[in-house]
Amino acid sequence: MSHRGVNISSSQQRVNCAVAVVVTHARKVLFGRRRTGCGDFEWQLPGGWLEIGESPQQAARREVLEETGLLLRELHFVGTTSNVFSAHNHSLSLYFEAECVDAGSLAETEPEKCHGWEWRYWADVTDKLFLPLGLLKQTEYRPFFQQGPKARVST
Repeated sequence: MSHRGVNISSSQQRVNCAVAVVVTHARKVLFGRRRTGCGDFEWQLPGGWLEIGESPQQAARREVLEETGLLLRELHFVGTTSNVFSAHNHSLSLYFEAECVDAGSLAETEPEKCHGWEWRYWADVTDKLFLPLGLLKQTEYRPFFQQGPKARVST
């Protein structure tokens, strides 16, 4: 197959696209303890893969509801990261920030994937970061600052 003069094999790997949400409540952010090998964890934000025909905003709302049981107020796009896990594992993450409607609705809906969710201050979560979250934290983005453009891109 050829596209504008470039040969593209059908087995060529592609970059996947995910969404993640900085869910806020009472000046704190919702962090999950993503299960890793040996019973350990990495901090993550709620999110997941964009599905065919779905807008990033729809995916963000769906993923947060599926993973946490929370509904969101208005979504604000805040940045993107290019996540290179290995030579054969590369994804792009689109980030949104949104206040949750009712923090009391928080539920652990996927215990096989996440040890649980915690409301923590953004600055307090600094180690054991899932790669995309670590890349977002390396940008100038900080939650709760709504003056001016907020979009940040990691390199």
